[in-house]
Amino acid sequence: MRHVHICDPQLFAAGGHCLNHDAQLIRDLRRRNIPVSLYARKGCQQVCEGLTPEPIFSHDMFSEAATDPLVWPIENFNALNQLFLADLSRIPADRFTANDLVYFPNLLQNQLYAVALWLASFPVEKRPVAAVMLRFFNQGMDYIQSRANKELIGAFYRYAGRALLSVQPRSWLCADTRELAVAYQKTIELPVLLLPDPMDVSALLAGLTARPPSPRPVVIYQGYTHHNKGFHLLPDIIDACSGLNPRPRFLVQVQNRKAEGMGPALERLDRYGPDDVEIINGFLSADEYFKMFVKSDIVLLPYSPLFYRYGSSGVFTESASAGKVVVVSDGTVPARQIREYNLGGVIAPEWTSGAMAHAVTSAVRDLSVLQKRSEANAARFRRANCAQALWDKLFASIKPAPN
Repeated sequence: MRHVHICDPQLFAAGGHCLNHDAQLIRDLRRRNIPVSLYARKGCQQVCEGLTPEPIFSHDMFSEAATDPLVWPIENFNALNQLFLADLSRIPADRFTANDLVYFPNLLQNQLYAVALWLASFPVEKRPVAAVMLRFFNQGMDYIQSRANKELIGAFYRYAGRALLSVQPRSWLCADTRELAVAYQKTIELPVLLLPDPMDVSALLAGLTARPPSPRPVVIYQGYTHHNKGFHLLPDIIDACSGLNPRPRFLVQVQNRKAEGMGPALERLDRYGPDDVEIINGFLSADEYFKMFVKSDIVLLPYSPLFYRYGSSGVFTESASAGKVVVVSDGTVPARQIREYNLGGVIAPEWTSGAMAHAVTSAVRDLSVLQKRSEANAARFRRANCAQALWDKLFASIKPAPN
């Protein structure tokens, strides 16, 4: 591979998981002595592994352009693909050759067709290969299922996927979980390449000072302030754990105090004393994020089985790679991975505050045993979920450019 171009519309000002994800990919490409370029959303000022990303993209993959409740899928597909095509067209074409790979870590059908149109603008002999990670099964979500003409999404995926492979047959559609790969393969009716989720943070955490042992286990909640992340369940979980001995201490990141529907939960969280619940407001820098991570004994992931029955979780992958004890809900990809890798985790049988609180109680009670299990099996998980594994599999799957 002559050069890899990482085009990530989800990499913006705050960075977050996408910054860590892209950094892992860049580090391993440099280990292989493969040059790399990084393209991000406009306004991104995050330096990633010494690279200043070029601010190219005007929208993220969750943006919508719909105004008509009946034809919204058509509006989104047409308008957003055209915007994404205009963004891609701003990158000078002479940067690319047939021996280059353009990797898109986060796309939906509303950008996928633009990739095909963009590649078609190159002379055949100079078209780079594209690998598109389809990370989110949007048509399976409840808010999409409630809309009219939702079935058009699958048709648009099939159309865009076929267009991409027609223009550049060496390209790949990808997914980072078996569940997602199967779902998309049924939708698009084309092969979907299963790749790892490269979020191994063990080396990053090794350089941080571990906190001294505490008589009270620390349970952390990190990530988006959202219903699908189970944020609304937190106060009831904390209340149910108040009688435990030792009583856990909770460390909760509140990324967005204006998140829809989360007001009641936030009001209750604010009433706790700082000795029981410490709240960290806003987005965290990478250093702040990992320092919070080091403080944890248990990582609480009360995620919705509807949302996470297909998709990966960056926080879970980071936790498992670091040998942390995790609490998750059943019917999710993290629950399947806990079983598959025999990780130190507790799986709540239902997505309710009561079931999640009982799982936290079990994690506190069996903490030392679970910690040993997580630490013992973290290395196998890391090998399967790292940037080296992703590039090994992707590079091996791409056919060489014709002479």
